[in-house]
Amino acid sequence: MFEKNKIQELIDRQEIYDVLTRYCQGVDRCDVDLIKSVYHEDAQDDHGMFKGRGLDFAEWIVDWEKENIDMGQHVIGNFSCDINGSIANCETYCISFSVDKNGKNATVYNRYIDRFEKRNNCWKIADRLVVLDLTRTDDPSDPFGDIPGWNFTWGSRDKKDPLYRR
Repeated sequence: MFEKNKIQELIDRQEIYDVLTRYCQGVDRCDVDLIKSVYHEDAQDDHGMFKGRGLDFAEWIVDWEKENIDMGQHVIGNFSCDINGSIANCETYCISFSVDKNGKNATVYNRYIDRFEKRNNCWKIADRLVVLDLTRTDDPSDPFGDIPGWNFTWGSRDKKDPLYRR
């Protein structure tokens, strides 16, 4: 039988992981409000190309992506989370794929080094450092979506995306 504090730790870990996935959805859909929802009001974010408040990063990254990226996707993987009361120190591996306005493919392998804090019974990012491990670019290839008889639903970087039909 699980101890009560062990069950709470599992709940907390899942809530933190949900914040991480909400962040990825927000960036991929260029949804400023969704990105802002993952940061505490005074949170700091160091993405290398941006250093400042997380709430300001939300607006900055959406503007930057709309100007520079046609489509992108974040995939999170390995996740470690050390919870000590209302503070959690986490490392999350992330791979992001994107296509720029010139059709060039970019892949970034990075890690989020986050300090989460639980305030008012809600886990959010208090401090984020993005660490790059590897980057690469590739020449574009023809999309495979034009195969006769295949009818794909394509994503979009706004609220027209099928995600928002729920």
